[in-house]
Amino acid sequence: MEEAGLNPFSNWSTFTRGQKGFLIGWASFLVVGSLLTLQVMGTEQYDIRQDSLAVQTFHLATGGHQKESSEPQTTPPPGHENDVPREVSVGVYLDRVPEFSIIDSSWKADFYVWFNWRGPDLNPGESFHLANGEVLVKNAVERQDDGDKHYALYRVTAQITKIFDVSRFPRNDHLLTIEIEDWGLQSYQLKYVPDTSASDTSSRVAIQGFKVIDKQASVKPSSYKTSRGNPKLSQAYKATYSQFVYGTWIARPTWGLHLKMFVVMYGAVMTALLGFFVTASPERVALVSGSLFAAVANMYITSTLIPDTGVATLADHINWIGAGFIMVAIMQTVIYQYYFEGKDGRGHAGNCFDMISFYLMLPLYILLNVAIPMLGSI
Repeated sequence: MEEAGLNPFSNWSTFTRGQKGFLIGWASFLVVGSLLTLQVMGTEQYDIRQDSLAVQTFHLATGGHQKESSEPQTTPPPGHENDVPREVSVGVYLDRVPEFSIIDSSWKADFYVWFNWRGPDLNPGESFHLANGEVLVKNAVERQDDGDKHYALYRVTAQITKIFDVSRFPRNDHLLTIEIEDWGLQSYQLKYVPDTSASDTSSRVAIQGFKVIDKQASVKPSSYKTSRGNPKLSQAYKATYSQFVYGTWIARPTWGLHLKMFVVMYGAVMTALLGFFVTASPERVALVSGSLFAAVANMYITSTLIPDTGVATLADHINWIGAGFIMVAIMQTVIYQYYFEGKDGRGHAGNCFDMISFYLMLPLYILLNVAIPMLGSI
C-alpha cells in the first residue's frame, strides 16, 4: 500500500508540527548518539593501539620499557664500583610454541640458547634462569672449548608467564619474550651481549589465530629493588642483573575470529531492525525483543574467551553497540505503538518513523562495526 512505501518523506506535508519535530529529533538522536559512540570508543581503541605499537616497538629495540634517555641502573657493592664485567654473547632460536593461553596468562616455549665467552672460571650455560618463567627441561646439546674461547648450546623447554593485554581483543597483538638472567652474577660482574645476527624464530612457530610479524634480541638492566636482607648492604641497594631478552611479536592476520564471534550479534541486530517492516504489534514486539536474548547469549559466550581483567575490550564495545541498537529498536517499537500506530495498523507518520529508523540505524551500525575495530587494528 502507498503509506508503506520506502520513501519516508512522501507524505511529509501531511504531518503535524509535533510529528515533524519529533521525527527530526529522533533522527538527530540516532546520528549524534552514534557519532559520539564512534568518537569515544574509536578514540579509545586508536589510543590503545598507538600505545601498543610504541611499547612493542621500543621493547623489541631495547629489551625494556625504560625511557631511551635513562641510564642502566647499576649498584655494585662497596669496593666494586670500578669492576669491569665479563662479557658473554647470548642468542636464542625459538623453535616451537607448543602451548599458548591468553586465559591462563602463560605460554610454553621450546628454544635453543647459546653462550660464547672467554675465561675458564665462568659457565653461563649452567647458571642462567628465566626472569619471566620456569625452565622445565634443559639439555646440553654441544660444548666447544678452544683455548680461552668457550661455546655452549642448550635445548630448553620453559613455561613463561605473560599478562596479555586484551584491550583490543579480538584484534589484539602480543609480544612474547624470553628473558634470561644469570642466577648469581650481577651486572658489575657479568654483561650479556645480544647475538642479534643468529637469534631468530623458526617457521615452525605456529600459534592458532596469530602470525609472527617481528622479532628482535636485545639486552637491558634488570633491577631488584631490595637488599634481600644482606646485612653487608644498605637498605637502598638494588641488585642489578644483565638481562637478555628475545622478543617475538605476534598479531591477528585475518578478521576470521572477529566475524565468527559477532555473527550472532549481527544477525540479532538485523532481526531487530527488520521488525520495523512488521505492522502487527505482537509479532513486531516479539521479533525485536527476541533479538535482545540472542545478543545477551552472544555477550556471555565471547566473555569466556578472555580472562576477567576488568578491562573493557574491543569485544565488549562491539557487544555493547549491538545491545544498544537493539534497545533503541525496542524503544522505537514502544513509541510507535503508543504514538504513531494508525487505525489501519500503520499511519503515514508511523511509516515515516519506521523508515527513518531503519535507513539511519543500519548504516550507522555498519559504520561503528567497521570503523572502531579498524581503529584498533595494526
